[in-house]
Amino acid sequence: MRIILADDHAIFREGLKLLLHSRPDFCVVAEIADLEHLKTLLYSQQADLLILDYHIPGGDAVALLAYCKARYPDLKVIALTGSHSGPILKQLVAAKADGVLLKDGAAAELLLAIQQVMRGGHYVSEAVGNTIADIELPLSTRELQILKLIFSGLVTREIAEKLALSPKTVDKHRENIMRKLQVNNLVELINKTHQLKLFEL
Repeated sequence: MRIILADDHAIFREGLKLLLHSRPDFCVVAEIADLEHLKTLLYSQQADLLILDYHIPGGDAVALLAYCKARYPDLKVIALTGSHSGPILKQLVAAKADGVLLKDGAAAELLLAIQQVMRGGHYVSEAVGNTIADIELPLSTRELQILKLIFSGLVTREIAEKLALSPKTVDKHRENIMRKLQVNNLVELINKTHQLKLFEL
């Protein structure tokens, strides 16, 4: 099994490699510390499994996950995160991660998750499942992506350029986001995003 590790903490990657190399059928073929070059790596390096850190810098991990599932349907993706935020964990599940686990979970659980997803199943750890059980996200994956960029301080033109969308499309998404979150202006939108704990920046 060919595995790519995407995590910005070298010590954590080294620990993962030691764990994965304990299995003779697992092979870490590449590792990367940022999202900026991950798409290029996925294009050039054939892999069966991507282990993706939610907090990896260089982009939006949830959007990258959705991209991977659309572009490489045979690639399995397990999302690891240190976040215990229900909305963030729910976003990872909604983006169709094959597995979602917390970084403070047991090593044996990660090995179990890998086996399960590589057999075509899904694995959501018990801790994640309990956290998201009562969480409802009114926004689509694209709306969450745009909201995160708004929350980061980008204006419509910058968001449009970053996502290869027209400014008109971005403005329409913004209208839908504000309607769904029941806010009337940017200040209320930012405050509501804080209240819902949708992101950790």
